[in-house]
Amino acid sequence: MEESSATYSTMHLSGSEIRRLREVREQVKIASLSLPMPLQRKLLELMEQARPWTGTPQPVPEMTRGEVIRAIRWRLGTLPLDGVLAAARFVAQHRRRGRPAAPDKGRRATGVPSRLRRARSR
Repeated sequence: MEESSATYSTMHLSGSEIRRLREVREQVKIASLSLPMPLQRKLLELMEQARPWTGTPQPVPEMTRGEVIRAIRWRLGTLPLDGVLAAARFVAQHRRRGRPAAPDKGRRATGVPSRLRRARSR
């Protein structure tokens, strides 16, 4: 019996590919927690389409946030490397940008560091 190339590529990964797969799965799992619920659902749909078996992907049913997170984690374990990389690209594209850094405690509203204020007052 002959294996299809898709099955072969997911079953026979090199050690470095397996390491990469595990690392990227963990990164997606952590980063997906910070996504808003609609984007988590889109990620879940993307992951459902990337699953390796044939047949049409099932639509994502209504779920609570906790159920969506559990479903993302479960599907991450079933995806081949290509699917995990697609999920990682989706998460990176939709990652929330951080807020601007809070001002340091040593600075006042003037924006002058406290050490310079001390030097000026002498």
